This record gives sequence, C-alpha cells and structure tokens, in this order.
Amino acid sequence: MANSHNPRADLHNSIVQQWDARHQANISPRSGSQSPPTHYDVTNGINGHARPSSHPVQTPATPPITDEDERHWRDQELNEKIMRNVEEQGITRPKGHKVSFHYNSRVEDMHFGKTHPMKPWRLTLTKHLVLGYGLQYAMDTYEAVAAGKDQVRAFHDPDYVDFLAEVSPETFPALCEVEKYKKHIANSPYQDLVDLGPFNLSTSPGADCPVFDGMSTYLFLYTGATLAATNQLVTGQSDIALNWSGGLHHAHKSEASGFCYINDIVLSILDMLRVYPRVLYIDIDVHHGDGVEEAFQRQPRVMTLSYHRYGQYDDTGHKFFPGSGDLNSTGLKGTIGEHFALNVPIPSGIDDRQYTHLFQSITGRALEAYKPSAIVLQCGADSLGGDRLGQFNLNIKAHGECVAFVKKARLPLLIVGGGGYTARNVARAWCHETALASDNKLPDRIPLDIVPRPEAFSRKSHGNGLLFPPFPRTHPNDCKDVDLELMIKKLDYELKYVRMSPWVKMEQLPRIHAMEAIMQQEDEDMKDGKAERDRRWRERNPAGRGELR
Repeated sequence: MANSHNPRADLHNSIVQQWDARHQANISPRSGSQSPPTHYDVTNGINGHARPSSHPVQTPATPPITDEDERHWRDQELNEKIMRNVEEQGITRPKGHKVSFHYNSRVEDMHFGKTHPMKPWRLTLTKHLVLGYGLQYAMDTYEAVAAGKDQVRAFHDPDYVDFLAEVSPETFPALCEVEKYKKHIANSPYQDLVDLGPFNLSTSPGADCPVFDGMSTYLFLYTGATLAATNQLVTGQSDIALNWSGGLHHAHKSEASGFCYINDIVLSILDMLRVYPRVLYIDIDVHHGDGVEEAFQRQPRVMTLSYHRYGQYDDTGHKFFPGSGDLNSTGLKGTIGEHFALNVPIPSGIDDRQYTHLFQSITGRALEAYKPSAIVLQCGADSLGGDRLGQFNLNIKAHGECVAFVKKARLPLLIVGGGGYTARNVARAWCHETALASDNKLPDRIPLDIVPRPEAFSRKSHGNGLLFPPFPRTHPNDCKDVDLELMIKKLDYELKYVRMSPWVKMEQLPRIHAMEAIMQQEDEDMKDGKAERDRRWRERNPAGRGELR
C-alpha cells in the first residue's frame, strides 16, 4: 500500500478530525494576541535542551478558549459553591410529602413600563435566592409551557381571550376598531388621565393595566405554570406545588384590573373541582382578592377567605384599592353561595403579633368548619412592611407563618405569588416560603458570593445582605386588639352556616341538552313494542302484581 508506512495518513477522511495548527493562528487564550509558531527539534539539543530546527516539526497548538468554555467553568465553580452550601446547611428533600416548583424564566423579560410598580424582575431575584441557597435540590422543578386559549376560556370571555392573544403596542390601535372588541370599551371617570381601550387595557402612561411588548407571552406563560402546578396536585404527583409568577387575583371574567389580566387562580380552582369536593382559597395579599370571590360568589364548593387592607387610603377620601371586601361581604345574598365568602378587612399598620393571631384564629376556624379537600394560598408580598403600595408593618417571618400554618393542615396545597412592589423583599419572602414548603431552614446571611446581583441585597438600605432584615414601621398602627377580637367573633358566628352545610356529592345530573336527548330516546322506545304494552298494562292495573318491581 502507498501509505503503509503511515497508517494515519488519511486521518482527515475519518469522522473525528485532528486539530491542525496550520489552520489556526497561535492565539493566546486570555489576551487574544497572535504570534507566529516556533518549531523545535528535540533531537539536536545540547545537554538535553531543544533548539530551533531547520526542519520544523508540526506540533498541535492549543485550541482557543471560547466564551462558552468560560461560561462552563464559571457554572462549574458556581455549582461547587452551591453544593457546599447545600451540605453545610443540610438542604434536603422533605419527608412525607413532595414539593414541585413551576416556572419559566421568560416571564422575567417583561416590562410593564418605567414608572409602573409591577416589576417582573422580582421573579429574577426570587429565582437567584432559591438557586443560591440550593433549594432546587429539595423539590421537583418544572419549566412551564404557555396555557392554551381553550384552557383560559374555561373562565374568561372568549372575545377577551382572543384580544389578549393578539394584543401588543403595535396591534392595539387596530384592535380597538374591531367591532367585537369595540363594544367592550367602557367610559371611565379617569378618561382625562388615561385613555382606556377594550377590556380596561390602555397604552397611556400611568394605566393600571398597560399594553406592553410581549404581554401575550407573559400572560399565557404564568397561567400555564399555575395550571401545570394544579395538574401535579390533582394527579397526586405533588402534595405542595408552587408558582411564584401566578396569583393574579384581580382579573375578572372579561376585564383586566389591578395589574392582573388572566385570573390563573380561578382557572386552577375550576380544575381542582373536577377532583376535590371543596376548595378553600386563602389570600394574604394586601389587596382584596375580589376577582376570585366574584367568580365563586354563588358556589358553596369554594370558600374564599381574604385578609386585606380596607378603608380610607389617604386624606383625600379615596378607598384602598379595590374598595371591596368589608366584614359583611359573605357571598352573593339569596344564592347557595351566601356565607361561603369571608373577608377580614384590616386597618393600616397592623404588626406581626396582631396579624399572626388574626390569621391563625380565623383560618383555623374556617378549616375546622368547612373541611376543605384542597387549599389554594395566594401569598402576595405587598402585605410586607416597606412595600411601595402596601400599608402594613409585617416582617418576612410573620408572612411566612401563614404558609407554615396552612401547611400543617396536610391537604393538597397550591401556593402562588401575587402583589409585591419592593422587589428585593418580595424575593426574600418567597424564597423563605419555598424553604418552609420543603421543610428547610435557611440561614439569615444571604450567599452574596453566589447570587448574580448581590447589590440588590447589600448595603444598609437594601438589608445588609440578610434574608430577614427588620423593616421599619413606616405606617402608624390603627389596629386595636379589641376590634380584632370582635372581628374574630363575628366571622366565627358566620361560620355556623358553613358547619352545618352538607357534603357535595360528586355525581351530577346530566346537563339539560343531554337530559332532553335521553327523554326523546325514551319516547321513541315507548312508541311501539313491549315497552308501550307494559306501560298500558300498568295503567290498567295500578294495584296489580309487579307494580313495585
């Protein structure tokens, strides 16, 4: 053979190609500088030292380091730090129950507007803390996919769903002229300030529910994450499921409200009702969960329990948003859903001790009376002290006590986010509550050498790198213990209607059109033949043999 002296002479015809220095400049991997290759003849050296050769030997050059290599090395180093943290802090999977975490990082890229208080960036910070502490090793983690339009139509108006799927800042003007959407443009007392379009959406600066780039992706993704978490519960694959990007409780059937567009909570509960006879919805957002209460105000199979700021917002006389949810609001009067909505209206400035006592007293009585089969807990973090919109003085551990208390019921539990407008504190609270759900205890010192944005949690103004920084009392406490005790007694009295309510049977009569089809078929069967003769015989002989067969 011509190449018998060199069996690898045809190397370049093989699948695996050898690195060839002739096709690549000798580049310094760090500096990027180029220099001509120097060749040495190791056989002609003096005292074992190589010298330049007139017949250079081709030696393979080191391939250049790419950005991908750098990222890989950084990730390896980061993972080693996280694993050391996990071992030192004893982060483990919970015993006796399974936790799943549902999320899609694409929701972080959205921006409601420079001056808008809703910042999806808070989800980025939450993710950084969860990953930095290593809590991903204590849960099953799932990347969410977007919900389908048919899934969202289970509650929302079809025209509204179609509008949300098509809308963007570019398409909004044209959609406003479409006849089926045009009829949904409502007159607003704030029309001079905000130019509202269909379904309470707007492109005006200062709008509560703005139209922004990528909003359709954002809406259907957070909804999909909640529905995926719900599916984990109803199929028995998880006992606790979390989606911090969900919990948008103000959205109505065909209207956006209070930064909320799709009510993922209502859609989740509707899915739960296919399996569970009764669902208890608990809301600890600083705002009343009006959208969820409204959706189920005629329904005894769902009890809603909302703890929220209520009353005058400031000296101008305006009520705190949304202005609903007073103590006497207990469901739609005159329907079977009356008494199945409880509201706990709270004045400004409530502290940790008062809130914890109020929550445990009322929630404990509601669990005992209603005996739910599953629970949905909305953990809006705008009830924390120092929030841009909230007016409470709660610290992170008091907020987390609500999660710990509900978890003790040992029922299938869906935990979702909600409000929260001081991003760094929202992230702290939701990371702490993720740890509570998975039976882990986190140290107070945040691993700032691991989180990508340590400046968000550093310095005195940002909490000195602590997970549980004390919040200053920014609002005067208008809550009196005697008034809170009276509220507990009033709601306990209301629960007497719930205690005596019968359990719901899962068997249901067919729908009206199905019943009509069955009756028509029976009529056809009875026109001729044995069935008709038997009927006439029974009519002629009402007391005869066989009547009770």
